[in-house]
Amino acid sequence: MSDQGPTREAVVYVPTGEHPATSAIVAGSGIVGRPDGSSLTEIYFEGAIFGQVNMTSFADRVAHAYDRMATDYPTTAKMVVPRDALVVVGIYFPRDGRVELTGPTSEAQVAGWLVGGDRPLDPTELVCRRGPS
Repeated sequence: MSDQGPTREAVVYVPTGEHPATSAIVAGSGIVGRPDGSSLTEIYFEGAIFGQVNMTSFADRVAHAYDRMATDYPTTAKMVVPRDALVVVGIYFPRDGRVELTGPTSEAQVAGWLVGGDRPLDPTELVCRRGPS
């Protein structure tokens, strides 16, 4: 693990449902942000819509979104949405390359976002397969 690169944690979100502000985000995308207490939240997201082999886990997609946010990378995969369009499900730790779920329903919410229905969340989805940032 390198001492270089981003190290500050980020909040991990999933959309609350059918909110129009998040309707363009592909299901299963990794979504991160750093809320500032306002009614709007700037988010970055990654859906791996082209089947990128280095983004197979949820944490991999979160890591890519995080890297864009940490470097303020110009991208169309960034938007400002109402806070009520999102639900916090965890924290991304870039040094460890992992997502830690934080709420009592976070596991079910992430599983629903990734696979839909009532299937359980595969715990390997929360670890970067590409390695830490």
